[in-house]
Amino acid sequence: MSQIKSNQFLELALGEIPRFLGQLNRNQSSRSYGSFDRAYWHYRTNDISSARYQEAVYTLTLLYFSNFEGNIYYQDEKVLEWIRAGLRFTAGLQKSNGSFDEWYINEGSYVATAFVTAALSQTHKLFKENRVEFEEEYIISNTIEKAVLFLLNTDEETVLNQVSGAIFAIASANKNVDLLLSKFLEKQESEGWWSEYGGPDIGYLTLTISYLSKYKALTGSKKVDEPIERAKSFVRLFINPDHTAGGEYMSRNTEYIIPSPALPYLCAIKPSHLDDRYLCYILYNWIETGLQITPQMTTPSLGENYFPESSLLRVVNEHYFLVANGKKGGSFRLYAGDKVYYDSGLEIKTSKGNCSAGILDRENSVSFKKGCLRVTGAMKKIREPLLETKTAIAFKLWQLTFGRFSFLQKAVKKFLRPRMISYSSGFGPLFERTIEYGPQIVIITDIICGAVSQDDILIGVKAAYIAVPSSKYAPIPEIASRWLKPSLEKKEEANAYIIKRKFSFDA
Repeated sequence: MSQIKSNQFLELALGEIPRFLGQLNRNQSSRSYGSFDRAYWHYRTNDISSARYQEAVYTLTLLYFSNFEGNIYYQDEKVLEWIRAGLRFTAGLQKSNGSFDEWYINEGSYVATAFVTAALSQTHKLFKENRVEFEEEYIISNTIEKAVLFLLNTDEETVLNQVSGAIFAIASANKNVDLLLSKFLEKQESEGWWSEYGGPDIGYLTLTISYLSKYKALTGSKKVDEPIERAKSFVRLFINPDHTAGGEYMSRNTEYIIPSPALPYLCAIKPSHLDDRYLCYILYNWIETGLQITPQMTTPSLGENYFPESSLLRVVNEHYFLVANGKKGGSFRLYAGDKVYYDSGLEIKTSKGNCSAGILDRENSVSFKKGCLRVTGAMKKIREPLLETKTAIAFKLWQLTFGRFSFLQKAVKKFLRPRMISYSSGFGPLFERTIEYGPQIVIITDIICGAVSQDDILIGVKAAYIAVPSSKYAPIPEIASRWLKPSLEKKEEANAYIIKRKFSFDA
């Protein structure tokens, strides 16, 4: 087999392999030999080895079987042994019902089961294609079989990128996935996105595109062609000038693109920016993509777009790039030249705690006419449900005692999600935000109702207050020297406080 010429996807991945291998327990006599969860086997601060770290086995397998420039891991016998150790350890993590745990014991995680099974299936496929026998084949085949049965008997309605992974995993096991696929495709919004906790999110949408593209390559199905194209068109519109994608104006605040042959773009967030957890979860995407295609360039297209289903506004002209989301309190980003202005929604201090208007709220009233987006709503109290020792002990005891029952696993997840990740409707101060724009001007007018002190109001803040593990990376320095400076007017009225920001752009 001739050697594949390297490219930036492959080079970026290779550069992180030393850190990646540091996550793997390579101690052959260890009980946790093959675990990629360093916090479990090395720091010993976790009481479970999170199954999703084991997706890294597929990354290692790609390195072993792929002959490309600079890949010193190609057909190395030590790497093969580590792969086999990882497979054995992964199989040992599976629960009797076929599921895997990601965050806590007896979780019965849908996403971990879907994504780990997809990784195992692709690993198994590479061994078969390369005609390499391995002793763990029967164990892994059985593990995949049990996991697929769990996925076929479990529903996921809230986080739809996970379903795309399940579709590919099930199809990889040669099981009929037509019904699940049809239901999933029906849930795509006409604007091109699938819901992530109530709205679109670019990072997770690129993951969905990746899995659907793999499903297409595996099955040849034409059912996914048009949905993939619609999703790609939506993604391209929200690649920011600094090569982040999405951000705090999207539902889950992610700023990355997971590369695939369908979206072969290099985002500002590269493997070096990922934390150790997500390096293990998704590094293989850079290798897979680099083996098939070189990075492609993309530049923002000019134009004005309003998406009524998501309440997203995008205005791009020769002077500025503006994106805003009415359902997130008018959260926006504004780029001009090499400068940027972030605003993740109004924030205010109250006697009952800090509140934000920038948390996704489908109850916001949003209106749009050319040149003006207006949103009214109620702020939400900012929650930070940090884990406390007493709570952790009680929760672990509950999970150890009752967590093995499937119906309770679902109940616990239903209980935790609105408390840890999403929010209920707002109940804080009422607000109105108006975003007006013209060829060379953008004006943001905020009205906060009630008796409010100017010292209690925060504007122009880049922040996110929901728990999204793959957000809050920092590829672009968020320093003051990069920020656009608007002119500012503040006015206090009888029962309201008004703030107007004006951005002007010279011809």
